Amino acid sequence: MAAGWITVVAPYLPEIVRLARPIFTRTPPALPDAGQLRRNDVVDAQIAELQDAASQNADSIGKLAADMQKTIEALQVGAVRAEQRLLRAQALAVVATTVAVLAFGLAAWALAR
Repeated sequence: MAAGWITVVAPYLPEIVRLARPIFTRTPPALPDAGQLRRNDVVDAQIAELQDAASQNADSIGKLAADMQKTIEALQVGAVRAEQRLLRAQALAVVATTVAVLAFGLAAWALAR
């Protein structure tokens, strides 16, 4: 059963991993005159990158959820069809067994006569 989920998720794994590990802006070496101002700019850039990564992750999760919902619906339709085929096969088995018993009874009656 786990193999089924892996086949559904496998196409999205590279994108999920890529988005889950964003490469953040590195803090530049501190300059003596404008060190704090530059550090604030880097922090602001990192926050923007985190927000962008979070929104991309949300989009990817939404796409994955939609695809999983379609897959589950398809599986449910397949299960209903399989159940209907099983019921038809059981009915056919009952009819075949009944015919076989009647044929056996008729053959036994013909031999006894």
